[in-house]
Amino acid sequence: MGFKRKHARVDVGCVGRLQRGSLSAPCKVLDVSESGVRLESRLFVKNGDVLRLGIELERGRSLSCELKVIHVRTPKLGAKIVSISPDDRERLTHILDDHVQSSFSRG
Repeated sequence: MGFKRKHARVDVGCVGRLQRGSLSAPCKVLDVSESGVRLESRLFVKNGDVLRLGIELERGRSLSCELKVIHVRTPKLGAKIVSISPDDRERLTHILDDHVQSSFSRG
C-alpha cells in the first residue's frame, strides 16, 4: 500500500528566504500544500531543524511561516508547517485555491 498525502501539492516555483537562527539563505519554493513545503536551498539543514521561511508573492505581498524539516536530500528538503499566522494561512489558502481554479479552467 502506497503512502498517501493528506493535502495536494501545488507547484509554485517562487523565491523565498530560509532562516535558522542567525543564518539566512535564499531558497526556491518548489511546491506547497496546506501542511508543508518542498524547497531547494544551499542552507545546511538536518531532520528536526526548525526554520523560518519567507516567500515573496505577487503584487508585493509576502508569506511567512515556521517549518520543521522532515526530509533532506541536498539541495532539496521537505518541511512541515508548524506555525503560521491567520493572515498568512489565508494567503496560502488563496495560492492553493487559485491553482485549483486555473487547473480546472485549463482542462
